[in-house]
Amino acid sequence: MSNTVLIHGPQGCGKTRNAQALAEHFGCSKVVDDWNGRDTIAGGSLVLTNREDWKAHALPTARRVMPFARAMREAGLVSAAA
Repeated sequence: MSNTVLIHGPQGCGKTRNAQALAEHFGCSKVVDDWNGRDTIAGGSLVLTNREDWKAHALPTARRVMPFARAMREAGLVSAAA
């Protein structure tokens, strides 16, 4: 099974800036930045979005879905206290 992860958070929070490190941590082979909430998600992608309506289309495809702050903590890119 491919490792597809969707990370959501507000515009400007650092999703794009940290995309490569997050993709490596979660074992994703490609990054889909600024996902529009509708396009098909390819397997093995780290998907970044600030869309509020991501749930309707992402959940059947994405293996893991999490807010940006949690993804950063899991990847060890910020302290657990942050």
